[in-house]
Amino acid sequence: MKLLLSLPALSALALLAACDLATTEPDTPATSAAPAPQSAPVELPSVGPKADEMRTADIDWETARADMAEQDGSDEEDGLVTTASSAELAPVPVLLPTGIVTPASATRGVVFRQMSDGYFASYPGEVYDVVINGTNLVAGTDGQAASRPDEPVFTASVAGAQLSLSRYGADYLIEFECNIDIDPDAESCITEGEALDIAERLIVAGTR
Repeated sequence: MKLLLSLPALSALALLAACDLATTEPDTPATSAAPAPQSAPVELPSVGPKADEMRTADIDWETARADMAEQDGSDEEDGLVTTASSAELAPVPVLLPTGIVTPASATRGVVFRQMSDGYFASYPGEVYDVVINGTNLVAGTDGQAASRPDEPVFTASVAGAQLSLSRYGADYLIEFECNIDIDPDAESCITEGEALDIAERLIVAGTR
């Protein structure tokens, strides 16, 4: 005996089968991805003293004026000193080098700029450029100054060298930026003796 179903009946069976498939839960339930663990923030070490560990230096203007008065007047005819036309307004005694020869091939001249905490001076050279920074911001909080070296400190690198020193209560940094390729056997384009010689020939170009 054959069972005959009408078209409406077949449609009803198909609809029931579809409902069963839609409501059937899968054998293996889906699992949500676990959140990736977050690493703890890395604290980088600070470089140099913090802003709240700096203080304004007490400048010994009297000694700076006395040293300026005792200088040989010929130093003032060097031509480099005249670049500090507003040196007397700087917040630190302005120290500038003498005896530095600017090459004729230099594409820029001597630069002097007064800053809020000191001054900046740059001298182009054949072997190296000389850059001098003076500042009245020194390490140490108010009422307690940090210890500072009595003698200049020389640091050399393949890119140049630095010489830091303190005078009249202010801090000065002389930078030597190399303009030539360094001999592999050489420490820098300038020796410590040459850097110290430039520091010894610094003169007071301006003071209050």
